[in-house]
Amino acid sequence: MKGIRFILVFSLSLLLTASALGQLNSAKCDAVGGVLMTNINAIAGQTNLGPVFGDLAGSVAATIVGQDGQGNFIVQHYWVDSQGNTILFKPAVLHPTATSDPNVVAVLWGHYYAYIVGGTGKYKDATGVLDCFGAGDFKENTIVLRYRGTVCHK
Repeated sequence: MKGIRFILVFSLSLLLTASALGQLNSAKCDAVGGVLMTNINAIAGQTNLGPVFGDLAGSVAATIVGQDGQGNFIVQHYWVDSQGNTILFKPAVLHPTATSDPNVVAVLWGHYYAYIVGGTGKYKDATGVLDCFGAGDFKENTIVLRYRGTVCHK
């Protein structure tokens, strides 16, 4: 009898613990992906601007706010989806890869992550990360990137 009671109490405590942990870790994460393209320095000679297609469709702007000692670009993103929700990001670090053309840089998967830190509307408490791949042409002032990642909502 004591063995059965122990098993029942133990099982009940496991269920309650699992339920409590589930409530603490209740963020719902969705995979996202798409394409964006911008004109480099379209606004005031310093900010990129262009459309976004895919799961986070809307518009994006990005300002290169600096470069580190290794030649990586520090980029601040500004993103508004097609419903008018704003997605906020930490400053991102772009690790460019040189090409045979000194005006063109390649962006390889894993070399450009943008971290989501909230926003407005459905992105108010969102977190997540976007990984980007593509190329930028600083002579033609264009950039095209694929993005993929996750967006988590509380």
